[in-house]
Amino acid sequence: MRTTLLALSLMLSGQIFARGMTPIKSGDIAITQASVGIIDTKEICPAIPNMVHCLVFGSTVTLKIRLGGCMDRLGGYATHFEVVDGQGVLMVNAINIVNKASALTRCIQQPFETVDVYVPFSGEIILKEMNFSGQVSQMNLFPNRSTFIQH
Repeated sequence: MRTTLLALSLMLSGQIFARGMTPIKSGDIAITQASVGIIDTKEICPAIPNMVHCLVFGSTVTLKIRLGGCMDRLGGYATHFEVVDGQGVLMVNAINIVNKASALTRCIQQPFETVDVYVPFSGEIILKEMNFSGQVSQMNLFPNRSTFIQH
């Protein structure tokens, strides 16, 4: 069982995860890159001395994705996780769909959405935003990796 979980963990650690397609709605006029920050990181099964070891390994990272306006919405996001020099690096790209009603609507506070992302790593995780300017050459950010769709 441990071997299976370890193999699954290794396979997933080098993958890109992307959210499913988002339909365009009335009033949507553009897409922009949304800024992303980490709110929280929780180990799925923290180590407890003298206790049974868990069969599940990794962390859940809660991301805060800032939208551009009150009527804007999250168009999708992509994540990629790697371990670099023993430290976890979570690369994220998020798309903000701009709605023309946002220009006329005043926000009480900055709008945002939160998403949870699983990473096969326990410890400190650094966030690195991937810049996407809409160029076709940037569509395949990691050419040697598979893509999974999250719904």
